[in-house]
Amino acid sequence: MQLQQLWNIKAIIMKLKFYPNLFLTLVFILVSFLTKAQLPYFESFRNASASGIVFGGSPTAFLTASSSASLDPDGDGYLRLTNNNFDQKGYIYSQNNLTSAQGLRMQFEYYTYGGSGADGISFFLFDATANPFVIGGFGGSLGYSQFTLTNPTSPGVSKGYIGIGIDEYGNFSNPIEGRQGGIPGPTQNGLRPKSVTIRGKGDGNALTANNYPFLATAQTSDFNFSLVNDGNTRFPDSTTIGYRKAYIDLKPNPIGGYNITVRITVGGTPTKTYTVIDNFYYSEPAPALLRYGIASSTGNSTNFHEIRNVFIDIYDRGNLLNPTALNDQIVECSGRPSIIPVTNNDVSPNPGGVIQNNSIDLNPNLTGLQKTFLVPGKGTFTANNDGTVSYNPLSASVSGLVSVRYVVNDNYGIVSNIATITINEPISATPSNAGLDQLLSISTATGSVTLQGNSPSNSTGQWTQVSGPLGAVIVNPNSPNTTVNNMSLGTYLFRWILNTTGQCIASDDVQIIINAIPVAVNNNVIGIYNKPIQINIISNDTDRDGNNTIDNKSVVIKTNPLNGIVTVDPNTGIVTYTPNPGYSGPDSFTYTIKDITGSESNVGTVEIIIPIPPKIGLAKALVSTDKLLDESYNLKFLFTIINYSAITLEQLSLKDDLSVTFAGATYTVVSLKSVSPANFNVNNAYNGRAFTEMLLGNNQLQAQQTAIIELIVNVKLTGTIIDFTNTAFVEAISLLDAAKVTDQSTDGLKPDPIAPSDITPLVPTPINLSITKLFIPKGFSPNGDGINDFFVVQNTSSGLPVELEVFNRWGNAVYKSTNYTNNWSGKCSEGIYIGQDLPPGTYYYIVNYNFNKYVGYLTLNR
Repeated sequence: MQLQQLWNIKAIIMKLKFYPNLFLTLVFILVSFLTKAQLPYFESFRNASASGIVFGGSPTAFLTASSSASLDPDGDGYLRLTNNNFDQKGYIYSQNNLTSAQGLRMQFEYYTYGGSGADGISFFLFDATANPFVIGGFGGSLGYSQFTLTNPTSPGVSKGYIGIGIDEYGNFSNPIEGRQGGIPGPTQNGLRPKSVTIRGKGDGNALTANNYPFLATAQTSDFNFSLVNDGNTRFPDSTTIGYRKAYIDLKPNPIGGYNITVRITVGGTPTKTYTVIDNFYYSEPAPALLRYGIASSTGNSTNFHEIRNVFIDIYDRGNLLNPTALNDQIVECSGRPSIIPVTNNDVSPNPGGVIQNNSIDLNPNLTGLQKTFLVPGKGTFTANNDGTVSYNPLSASVSGLVSVRYVVNDNYGIVSNIATITINEPISATPSNAGLDQLLSISTATGSVTLQGNSPSNSTGQWTQVSGPLGAVIVNPNSPNTTVNNMSLGTYLFRWILNTTGQCIASDDVQIIINAIPVAVNNNVIGIYNKPIQINIISNDTDRDGNNTIDNKSVVIKTNPLNGIVTVDPNTGIVTYTPNPGYSGPDSFTYTIKDITGSESNVGTVEIIIPIPPKIGLAKALVSTDKLLDESYNLKFLFTIINYSAITLEQLSLKDDLSVTFAGATYTVVSLKSVSPANFNVNNAYNGRAFTEMLLGNNQLQAQQTAIIELIVNVKLTGTIIDFTNTAFVEAISLLDAAKVTDQSTDGLKPDPIAPSDITPLVPTPINLSITKLFIPKGFSPNGDGINDFFVVQNTSSGLPVELEVFNRWGNAVYKSTNYTNNWSGKCSEGIYIGQDLPPGTYYYIVNYNFNKYVGYLTLNR
């Protein structure tokens, strides 16, 4: 029947050839349908998307692995038609066409669980020409046949051909709710639960006997198994008892129509398959192209309804023949792209067989569909979805025969024989010659070149710019010899297209590089006295083509320095300049560089200044010695540091090792501070032993600047040694050239005590500590009783004056004497109370004797 239908269509087309517009329209429609037919078909519904599937319903059916649902991982999902809620309606249908002429084998896994057992699932086929598609009524009609309990009546599936119901609740086989024909079930409500029912062809909501008519039904209880598992979860493992799979066969019958068989597989080890409907004869002829759909519903009873792994193929592949692919051959000028309509002469001998334009495989030796094939040295063939193959040569200069093999499928998925596509060249053309490639190096913004193409007799030509910067002007494009102006930097490709009478057009390309001459930029460098320095002279050089185009190995010294020597690293281009010994002052040399094309720069000059060596001086002075009551001494030292240079010195270091100086005594650092400048950082961890560095951080001393550091040390004699000497050391780095400068201290407050800026004196700082032990009383009682009436300082030597100062508790001086003779009787000699007796109390005294200071408290008591 299907073959006869195709011949009828062919006859109509032959008549319509006399009506071109209508003919082309019909051909387009038929090709559109036929080229979408492809078997075998498989859709797992495991992934986040499903190609060619339309989803619908209320709520809409969905993929559990989709990004919007995310109920299952991508690759392990299901098609969910309904949730386990009341009154759910979900469906899908495929936009892929299925050829009906050879019959069909269909199978799918179904999962019903998690509810109270309703309604069911329908798997249906409908005419692929249905437009628009309308889903059938739900409830007991399972989305396939009409349903009258809605207002208005719900029509059945558009142009439905057959519907198979996996009917949990048992209404699909009933002749109620608008369904035409059927067998009431054995229950009180006429239900036939857990049954498989087939309904036939229908379209719309007509309540006529032939609209979605009842065909056959079977209850699985008659076969001693359950149609569904009625569990609380899905069972995808075929070894578990809850697994279910349906098989539907449409076997072509010689007299027309199909014999329909429905089988159900029940999981287990091993699985068991039951034939519930066997070879039911369905005489209705099928449309040439079908599509499939799946629907499900719930009502007052519910279940999850899910589908996986839909597979559809022709009923018997053993009857199919291989399509015939014929060789294709064209003639084309060399170097030109071509399009070859390869499937125009390919045919399928199978009934209803149509060559699939999108199935061209350009490498039959490899597994899978190879849509492209590269012929080495020639070009690339590309299979297009419209049945053509495109060829694109690697370049316009490619010549010679080129070919590729291919196979093609028909809509049954049967592969053809291997055919060959061949592109031959016509009579050889006179070759085009665009001349030699050129390199032009410029220092200006733009440049000009002359193009020189060949010009054989009986030919014309044209220059075109293929690539490169915009703005170039070809003065005379039709002349073989012409000038191109306004060429900015970059790489250009110009093509000389030669057209000789009676021959293919030939072309040749010429490359023009407009290159910028590199620019050597002058350098100013500060050298180091008596030391070599490295100068990266290229670091500031430029090239408009990109500084990375400068060749580091191309440095050439044009003139040498007068007061030193230079050497060039052959790999990096870095220049080492070594001044003559003892030289300071200016020096210079010149150089050039090249870029990677060999273009030489202008002459660059390197100016070098060798600075006068920096100078720093250090003096150390003992400015005071205070003797304390515990017989120890507080020694105050001042360190004077002077920068005699014209440049800043940094990283100042001042070291004084007191453990060497006071080897015969004990000592403690009392304080350390910077007198000037105040922002100098001193090392508070300095102790003169383990920590001899007195400064901390990067202290800088400006040109001609002086720094003064104050150090107070408490020294206690432990032996007979009273004379000590001390030397300190200063060090700094030139901020200009990192040259190091040092000095050893000399005694005093000036590093250059003899001559200005002469820091050669290295006199150690002397320290003399007297061991004379004065006795200073802690109090006296000037009351006229002849005992302790005077404040007496004992153990003084004759000829050495004693200075005495006394202060009250408020810090006011109450008594002073620069040559004290032990004659103070407690009277005030300072302020407004001169001559009056001081009141009893505690007073603070200072005694200066023999360059030592003694301080303490005394008690005056009358």
